[in-house]
Amino acid sequence: MSPLAARPPAPVALDLWRERDPAARNIPGVYAGTLDLIGDQVGTIADLAARHVQFARLSRTVDLTDRDGAAAVTALVAVRELTAFGIAVDWTLRLPEPGTGTPDDWQPLSHLHPPTAVIRDGAGGLSGSGDDIVVQWRDSFHAAKCGYRRGPGFIEIRDRRSGSFKRLVIRTHQHDDLFQALLRGLPETGVPSSVVARYLPPGLIHRAGRFLWWTPYRIRRWPLSTTIP
Repeated sequence: MSPLAARPPAPVALDLWRERDPAARNIPGVYAGTLDLIGDQVGTIADLAARHVQFARLSRTVDLTDRDGAAAVTALVAVRELTAFGIAVDWTLRLPEPGTGTPDDWQPLSHLHPPTAVIRDGAGGLSGSGDDIVVQWRDSFHAAKCGYRRGPGFIEIRDRRSGSFKRLVIRTHQHDDLFQALLRGLPETGVPSSVVARYLPPGLIHRAGRFLWWTPYRIRRWPLSTTIP
């Protein structure tokens, strides 16, 4: 199997409902079952959206302290795709101990549906504690915060995660296979170092353990400028 064909091997369990309202989730027919997500997260979640799933719960914490990162990337890609379809997500995120100069390491993920809880190893009472991050994440979240659209041979990205608007156009005709693989998560060994150097610092790809994944989600209905900050 070529490096670009590799996929994170760890399954992620999702509980699914057809309603967001907690009071409605016990109504017969609202619960849509449990899914062990593995393989093509992008296609699977598109199918869930077509089945009118409105709420998903990840049963396990997404752990960014895991040195392998396979399960974390599978879960993060799932949360990205659920967010893209407007499906609410109940999930918990574990962040590593904050390092010097990286108090806001959650911001590359801040366009994802806000987690229910954040566990920050070693944060103590610092402003970067898990509870503070959850509040900041919820307060700053909005639709199309960091998304892309595709055209023939290019990707246009619109990014508001930093609080200011950034627009980037990437020519993809030479890297289409790589892009498709990064959408689903790819071992870093399968990604050219030039791509990592260019797209990791601005947060367009994100590292979890030994894996990399593409962070912006596809915007299927391009919003009017008046509907987003």
